[in-house]
Amino acid sequence: MAAEPAMEAQSHQLTKTSVIPKAKNKIRTTTGEKIFNICNITLLLLLCLVTLYPFWYVLVLSFNVGIDAAKGPIWFWPRDFTWDNYNYVFHNPMIKSAFFVTIGRAILGSLFSICVMLLAAFALSKRFLPGRRMILYFLMIPMFISGSLISNYVVMVKLGLLNNFLVYIIPGAFSFFFMIIIRTFIEQIPEGVEESAMIDGAGFYQIFIKIIVPLCKPILAAMLFFSIVGHWLDFGTNLLYVNEEKLYVLQYVLYLVVIANKGSDMINLMQFSGTVPTVKDAVPTPEVLKMSTLMVVTLPLLFVYPFFQRFFIKGMMVGAIKA
Repeated sequence: MAAEPAMEAQSHQLTKTSVIPKAKNKIRTTTGEKIFNICNITLLLLLCLVTLYPFWYVLVLSFNVGIDAAKGPIWFWPRDFTWDNYNYVFHNPMIKSAFFVTIGRAILGSLFSICVMLLAAFALSKRFLPGRRMILYFLMIPMFISGSLISNYVVMVKLGLLNNFLVYIIPGAFSFFFMIIIRTFIEQIPEGVEESAMIDGAGFYQIFIKIIVPLCKPILAAMLFFSIVGHWLDFGTNLLYVNEEKLYVLQYVLYLVVIANKGSDMINLMQFSGTVPTVKDAVPTPEVLKMSTLMVVTLPLLFVYPFFQRFFIKGMMVGAIKA
């Protein structure tokens, strides 16, 4: 019995001596590495500043009184803050109409494009499809040999798409490059999934709706984002095939605002339905109106990306593993 306390004391002493001190996981860096990190961080911060400052400058100038902005450069903050510039822009009936046309084009055109490319990708992912290789070659040709501007215009005239809202939807509905990415994503889905569905009695239509579409959400979200951006930024279609004001898109209105160099041209372009009240009782100058219009046209895209962010990176990485 007397030996038990001695054994406990000995085991307790061994426990104390066996405790290993925690090693610090600090990585030692040399002087050269520290200098490199400082230079690297400084260079990246300068790159971010050079990239972001033009947007900040446009935003600052759009919130400044036009007459005050004409007195001298504005760098970091509005000298004379005002909302009147945006008041003028939003009271422009051309901006209002173009905004709804652009939103309708971006939503309807992107959804229609995704449907067309997904159907084509699903069909061309089947190796037993008759003439599959020939169809792929046929669809690949326009990537390298496209029609001329005159031939495209003649086709639009024959199809009755001049001054037609469908000219924004139909011609650009199919992209061979995006279709190949979607097809690659579909081919990575195990064949056993479709085979088990067929054993249970599912047809191609049910497989497409209940299996392919849900599994392709990441790549479809990525392609949908690219399609929305393409529709939103396109003004060439409006420039070539549309001359009715009610079908103008925002990018074309911005183009008209930018090329309006004289104040009289800007006033004619801003065909207001009535007098817009201002705090300063001064009409905004053409320069600040350009900046305000630019912000109205550009900012909506910045609010679209967060909705696709969780799908975007995954969809692009998985769909780009192989071609």
